[in-house]
Amino acid sequence: MSHAGPRSVMTRPSWRQLLPVGLAIVAAAGVARAQNAAPDGLSHPTAYEAQSFGIYLRDFWVRLPVAGARTTAAYFVLENRSESGIRLVSVASQVAEATELHEVIADADGVMRMRPLTTGIPVPPGGTEELRPGGRHVMLIGLRDALTPDSVVPMSLRFADGLTVDVKAPVLPPEGRAAPEERGGAHQHHDATHEEHQE
Repeated sequence: MSHAGPRSVMTRPSWRQLLPVGLAIVAAAGVARAQNAAPDGLSHPTAYEAQSFGIYLRDFWVRLPVAGARTTAAYFVLENRSESGIRLVSVASQVAEATELHEVIADADGVMRMRPLTTGIPVPPGGTEELRPGGRHVMLIGLRDALTPDSVVPMSLRFADGLTVDVKAPVLPPEGRAAPEERGGAHQHHDATHEEHQE
């Protein structure tokens, strides 16, 4: 993996053995990479761990967009196994023109609405944050190409301390994945220009 800019120091920290596990980390001190094989039938890992930073990521998936939609959402579970708080501040993906961290909340009238998480998603020491339908999630806005059930979406997760973890998420239909209260429901987006979104 190449690293643009000033010459960096390649390091190889000790990684906990997971099956399957893979990650690419870009940090201010240099670049570290570890990659384990995915199980038979899968072309991508399903869990990512940066042991030195206490970050464990799993259960990635991207909602299969409805026909003609140019917006969808990504979900995953973020565990903080360190003794310090962490904060996910942004997610980037080459498949979309823009990405935003959002959450779904009920307003005073009980209407479900979406709002951006401008300060990111904090996770306390020992805490777990699940990004899921009907809750916090990553919006992929302005899809550049159609996503199909066999697609894999690359994403770069950036944390407040400068750490970046590169992951891949499979595109899956929502059947059986959405929370019961979200099936057949709808909510309003904070910005009418994105009314075609799927949370």
